[in-house]
Amino acid sequence: MNLNISLSEFVEFMAALSLFFAILQTASHRLDFAIKTYTFQSLALSITMFLSVFYYFDYELILSAVLTLLIKAILIPNVMKKITEKIVEDESVKPFINFTYSILICVFIVIFSFYAMSNTFYSVSSSSMMQKILAIAVAIIFVGIFLMFARKKALIQVIGFLTLENGIILGATSTVKGLPLIVEVGVFFDVFVGAIMAGILIFHIKDTFDSLDTSKLSDLKE
Repeated sequence: MNLNISLSEFVEFMAALSLFFAILQTASHRLDFAIKTYTFQSLALSITMFLSVFYYFDYELILSAVLTLLIKAILIPNVMKKITEKIVEDESVKPFINFTYSILICVFIVIFSFYAMSNTFYSVSSSSMMQKILAIAVAIIFVGIFLMFARKKALIQVIGFLTLENGIILGATSTVKGLPLIVEVGVFFDVFVGAIMAGILIFHIKDTFDSLDTSKLSDLKE
């Protein structure tokens, strides 16, 4: 029993650490720092999923944890680093919403997520750990959405989308103990291909506008 309690607390801690790195992305002033925080966020997510194997006794989560580590914590960050090195001249992050307000909005998102999850029908039948992790997952999803809309550079918006996807994976782990194995493999493949396609799109934006600032897309005329 003591092992289960300490294990559940460690799972909650790693999930909260993933949320912390997601929020830290909104405070990053440089692209390289945002990529590093996404890497650590994905690493914390993979550790959360690996620990969940021993909590739920669902050994299919091992493959999910390994895929998360390889694709989201290693391959995708390396792709984004290559893009940054090749086409990004100014690594500063240009926000629509400044960094101080971004942090305050993220704090509100976290409070709202925990309040909303504590008042849903799911909380009645779920364990305390599952309820907390679901709230963290919802917060990560909304932080990812916020990051997509609050930053001007395309690469940061891609990181926001990948953060949103991390939240979905964490939510699936907490609610249904992970998705069916074939579905998870397909999702990870889609995410990796999507990241490659986003990289190609970023190259085209850079070639066309000589900038990764997506606000300049409004200059397009018919």
